[in-house]
Amino acid sequence: MVLRKYDHVWFSCRAIAESVKTESWRFMIKVEPYDVSDSEVKNNFIMRLQEILHRQPSIIARLTSDLQGGDQISEHMKQMRNKSLEKRRDYYIKNRIHDQNIWYAANASWNQKKESFWLFISWMLQIAAIIIAIIIIAFTDLNIIPIGIITTAGAGAMSWMHSKSYRELSQSYGLTAHDLSLLEARANQVTTEGELLELVLDVERTISREHTMWLARRLGPHAI
Repeated sequence: MVLRKYDHVWFSCRAIAESVKTESWRFMIKVEPYDVSDSEVKNNFIMRLQEILHRQPSIIARLTSDLQGGDQISEHMKQMRNKSLEKRRDYYIKNRIHDQNIWYAANASWNQKKESFWLFISWMLQIAAIIIAIIIIAFTDLNIIPIGIITTAGAGAMSWMHSKSYRELSQSYGLTAHDLSLLEARANQVTTEGELLELVLDVERTISREHTMWLARRLGPHAI
């Protein structure tokens, strides 16, 4: 029986979703390569989606049923790209930069708490093993010696903490949240299409940087 790597499937699908989100935002905010006429922009968007899907050929079959029929460009996306510079900018700040800033900050905090929790558990188990060892020395006639079990449990807690990369994720998410906070402050000063283009590229690059590192951690460099 072939063991399916469902975690790899999930992360690959997540990679596709993140890339499609980036393209959708660039389409709505009307920045390159979508700062062209309406007659060209749809083809550009569809071609870009095809490129993203073909990066993960093993996943396409799993997504086929969800891709059949319907327009890949929603009416909301079409309406948003036709709004004024100020409205596109404000919409992007609220629903992309601020939203992602909150997400990364919350997940940085969550991972930090998880790291502290498992570190605490590991230390408590090791301290318990030391205390039991002292008791055994004092009372040599004890029949049950659970030191091995407790020590193993402590090592298991530490291994779990490292396997989940809580510290690494906390630092990575925290850095991304910090960068997005600075970009959000800068976004409020945007007054021209050129400045908006630079802002969107910098924001998507920041999110993509963290996402690329995350993908490499989970699937290896070959997945990028």
